[in-house]
Amino acid sequence: MSGNLFTDVYEVNERMYGENAKEEICKLRSQVNKDIYDCSKPDRLHYLMFKMTNRCNSNCEYCQHATSRAENENKVDISLENIFKTIHEASELGVTAISVNGGEPLTRPDILDIIREICKYKIVPVLMTNGLLLPKMWDDLGEAGVRYLIISFDSIVKEVYEKQRGCSFEKAMDGIESALEMKEKYGTEVHVSAVLTKDNQEDFIDLVKFMTKKGIKVHISPFQNYLGLKEEISISDKSKIKALESELIRMKKEGYLIASSSGFIRHLTDFFIGRKNVPDNYICKIGYTNLFIDALSNVRPCWSDAIGPVGVIGRDSLKDIWKSDKMHECRKKMLNVKCEGCWYMCTGEVTMLLDDVLD
Repeated sequence: MSGNLFTDVYEVNERMYGENAKEEICKLRSQVNKDIYDCSKPDRLHYLMFKMTNRCNSNCEYCQHATSRAENENKVDISLENIFKTIHEASELGVTAISVNGGEPLTRPDILDIIREICKYKIVPVLMTNGLLLPKMWDDLGEAGVRYLIISFDSIVKEVYEKQRGCSFEKAMDGIESALEMKEKYGTEVHVSAVLTKDNQEDFIDLVKFMTKKGIKVHISPFQNYLGLKEEISISDKSKIKALESELIRMKKEGYLIASSSGFIRHLTDFFIGRKNVPDNYICKIGYTNLFIDALSNVRPCWSDAIGPVGVIGRDSLKDIWKSDKMHECRKKMLNVKCEGCWYMCTGEVTMLLDDVLD
């Protein structure tokens, strides 16, 4: 099976709960494409991307949650009661995986309770973290049920990492080693998500080689200046990004641990140089599989502020939101990319999977 974030989710689900990954993916493709053809509201929600806090202990130069901008943002945690209620409602809608992210989700003192609650309903918790707190928490997280871990990690060059992430490279490397201990003891699938910028493009191949030796897959997340913060770190040299794109595809075919699909990687040059947020003739299908919840409890079909919100958890049930006319109108808009478009692993890779064009 050609891999990306979501095929890996199904494979982890198979290991945890016994569901056949290939069969589940085939059913997913068939049902979503039927719903689109019939203009029907989908019954099943597959993935819930849940930003449980906007607190963060790092200072990424491209992120809205950076500690240096903390004074400009209300720091909030969604209540545990509303989180538990939402997890229960997600299980009733057939959710396969819940992405636990933020901000930095490990700053929540109740994070272990949240992980246990997700696992209680036989849902895969996908923990997304900067890894800084893993040395103190990895064993407890593994015991609670974390079997899919994604660490934000941009470079193995200390100066580049610290410029982009704004925190200690040594502490981040300690987090990587702790993740490997989780993998050894609990069988946890360990990935890194690397934001690709002008600053780390030269050493990106070294990052992939390093992580492959460690048995860690790399997700490529092209820098998208949605906040208008750091246009100068966007890639502008066509020959360099084209060469990197080709090399990454070659390496993936040779077995290097690149989690991003070849279909996703092939759009990198057009994304950075052609300023095409999505490929030509792209149809965004994420509204038929995913919901996103921000740290203020707003529910959207996508991270983009240009679409939604379509409800608020604690006030509206997840089922009512998923089946609402407002949500369905958003699905139709997204099919025609009537937004700014984006090329993230949580959006573009869903459509790659549904269209069976991972290669």
